[in-house]
This record gives sequence, structure tokens and C-alpha cells, in this order.
Amino acid sequence: MWRIAQAKLRGNTLTFGSRLPMVSGPKLRRCYNEDVAYGYRVPKQFEYPDYSPEQLKNRQQQAALVCLVDAYRSVGHRATDLDPLHLQQQPSIPELNPARYGLSNMNEQFNIDGILEMSPKGGSKTASIAEIHQTLVDIYCGHVAFEFEHIPDTAERRWFADYIESTSNQSALDSDKKRRFHELLVRSETFDNFMQKKFGQVKRYGLEGAESAIIALDELFSLCSHSGITDAILGMPHRGRLNILVDLLKYPPRALFHKLQGNAEFPDDLPASGDVISHISSSPSLNYGCKEDLNVTTLHNPSHLEAVNPVVSGYGRAKQMYLYDKNTDPGCALGDRLIGIQIHGDAAFSGQGVIMETLGLSNLPHFSLGGTIHVIINNQIGYTTPATNARSTLYTSDVGKLVNTPIIHVNGDYPEEVARAMRIAFEYRKLFRKDVIIDLVTFRRWGHNELDEPSFTQPQMYNIIRARESVPKVYERKMMESGVITDADAKQ
Repeated sequence: MWRIAQAKLRGNTLTFGSRLPMVSGPKLRRCYNEDVAYGYRVPKQFEYPDYSPEQLKNRQQQAALVCLVDAYRSVGHRATDLDPLHLQQQPSIPELNPARYGLSNMNEQFNIDGILEMSPKGGSKTASIAEIHQTLVDIYCGHVAFEFEHIPDTAERRWFADYIESTSNQSALDSDKKRRFHELLVRSETFDNFMQKKFGQVKRYGLEGAESAIIALDELFSLCSHSGITDAILGMPHRGRLNILVDLLKYPPRALFHKLQGNAEFPDDLPASGDVISHISSSPSLNYGCKEDLNVTTLHNPSHLEAVNPVVSGYGRAKQMYLYDKNTDPGCALGDRLIGIQIHGDAAFSGQGVIMETLGLSNLPHFSLGGTIHVIINNQIGYTTPATNARSTLYTSDVGKLVNTPIIHVNGDYPEEVARAMRIAFEYRKLFRKDVIIDLVTFRRWGHNELDEPSFTQPQMYNIIRARESVPKVYERKMMESGVITDADAKQ
């Protein structure tokens, strides 16, 4: 026999209903903690201030300008430069034309207080339509695109818009960070070139074309470490796994080469054959100059696509409960000390039912991790099927809208923009403790694996891929032109 136990809002605990067993006789019902049901945890609640009366009045008076700004926030992503191969035709988006809202005089001045977070010259709160329009294009139609207007919570939508707009001019990186990115990209390309030369007969699922994924992870690990997070649970598929293990997660190259030569990862006297190279893992402690190391647990990956995702959630939840019970700080909440990270393939993310099932549990108090960072390595093709024949949605990430998840699309040809996208995603997760998706649009230099010939089914795409420079080489040239590295540095 069951009954419903309910609790009212107290502190950071929301109203909820938990099903608990009913016992007969004089026995007392077993209770756990102050939350009635063991394991019931809710993330911290973040509130964002509403518009002031003056701002609301200004929005009413400048209704046409509000419509233009809202249009860029809603559909500006349709006009962004996301495809590294430029195969996608840019549609005409009439909603982004100021004249549509009667704003044809580009020199006309408008009060932008409460409408757009930008910094006009001289600290003024007014700007011309030309300045406003160019700012909107720069923010919402560059190499990073945002989808957040579908989120039902007003505070989340307002925070997202304000944060993007107010930090758009603060994305410049220092020289040390740029050199770090250059080093990671070059190491990844060198690793793939070596593997192709020495182990050309092996299906290694290299990272060529999507090298910026390693930048995204490095930036995320750094942000976690500097925010007091001590544990990261990582689940990822085959593609790029070996690059990330060796170049970022301290997997010994010697151990990898030993396995590639047909040996097991276990001692010779142990009767075990081991697993294939695309399933191996590494769980190092990474130091990013903070007091505490970041402990990264990379889960073993089965061949079945995306099956590791609920394991990340379950493993992370169990570890969170352990850390929560162990921590004597009453202010410790979900996501303070642990983060879940899931890396996906584009075709699998939109096609595998386990994605929807795992997302459906992401905000429930007994299952939440306090926000998971999802990174889709979007090759724009699944096996031999182009995206236009693989899904009915515009983006592979649209599945995330099932749980109102914000989505950040970014062109993988621009590593610094990839890092910026990760910073925005991390800040959202840090404040709202909910999942967020980064759609990293890249390409696949080889076929589904290195033994396939992709030009048989995608000749146009692979003519472009084989004629273009790699992402590390393009970034290296930019760094040399800007004086961040020298020719001698590049040859080291």
C-alpha cells in the first residue's frame, strides 16, 4: 500500500510528491534526511531580476525596436556561418530586416535601456539603428548561434540574452591561452597523422576535421577546476576517443601502441582478452593551477551508440550522493562538486531513443546531476547518410528542446569561438543547474572509419574536404599572422 508524501517549499527545496511505502501496525515510517525521501535533491534556484518600471516604459515606447531585437534572438541562428564546408545554402530571413518593423532610417537614435545589452560610445544609453543592427549581426549571426527563446522560464531567457550581449566584446583570449589551443590542435593532428602512417589498417575513428572538440573539453575542464568542481564523469563515443585519451587524459601512448600490436591491456598471465581500442578509457587527475585536481572518470564505451549516456547519469548521481553525504557543508548542492559530460555523434543524437529517455530524467529530483554538458561532434553525416535524409528536424540538437534545453551551435573551424561557446554553456549550467547542448559543427576527413572510401557516396562533400587545409593548420597560420607564435614555434 502506498501513499503520497508532500513537502512545502523550504529554502531551496521545491514542492514535490514522493511515493513512500506505508507500514501497518505501530511501526514508524522510515524517513531519510529532511527531504522525506532518500535521494531527493534539487539544485540551487537562481532568480534573475525583472525589468525596472523605466525599462518597461521604454520597451513600450520602442516596440518596433523590441521586435527587431527579439527576431535576432529567436531566428538569428538561421543566418549564421556554421558550416565549415559551406555546403549549406544561407536562407533569406526577412524577420532580420529592420525595414520590416518600420526602422528604415539607419541614423535614427533609440534608447536601448531594457531592450539590448550593448555599450554605445561614451556610455550613452542611445544608439542608431545602424549601430544596433550591426551589433545584433555580430552577436547572433557570426560563427556561434544561439537557441534559447524556446525556454519557458523568463529568467533563463533574459539571463541568456543579457549574458551573450554583455560579454560579446570580452571574448578575446590572452596569448598563453591561444598557445595552449595551438599546442592541443597540433598534438591531435600529429597523433592522427602518425596513427594513419603506422596503423593504417586500424579502425581508429580519428578526430581529423573535428579537432576543436579537444579545445572544448580542455576549456570545460579548466572552467570546472577553477569553479571548485572536483569530479567530472565523461561518456563519449568512438570518434576522437583515442586523441582525447592520449592528448588530454594522460593515457600512455606506449600502452595504446602495445594494444594496437594485438596485445591485451592486461598482464600476460591473466586469462582475459581485453576490449577493442575504441572502448578503452582513462581516469586521470588533471591540474589546471588550482588547489584541488579535477578527477576525470572516462567510462568504458560499448559499441551500441549512446548507450553510455544513462551510465554517465547513474554513475554521476551515485558519486554525487556519496560526495553530498561526505560533505559537512550544509550549503553543498547538486552540481557543486561534480559535473556530467556527454559527447555525442550527430546522427546518433537525433536517432537514438536513449537520448530522449536520458534527457527526460535530467531535471527530476531523484535523477538530476545538477546539469550535464552535452557536446555533439556534428560531422554532418551519419555513416553514408547526409543530414537531409537522416532526420526531420532542422538541427540534430533539436531533440534537446524536449526538456527546454538551450542550444549553442558553433563552427568548428574557429577554436576560440568553440571555447567561448563552452564558457557560455558552463556559466548557464553553473547558475541554473540544468543541461545545455553545444552543437559543434565540423566535418569528417575520412569515412565512417579510416578503411572506408567516403567519396563513393558523398563525392561533392569529399572533394571540398580533400581540397581544404586542416583546422590546426588554419589556426596555426592565424597565430603566426597575429604574432602569437613564430615560425620557429610552429616547427617545434
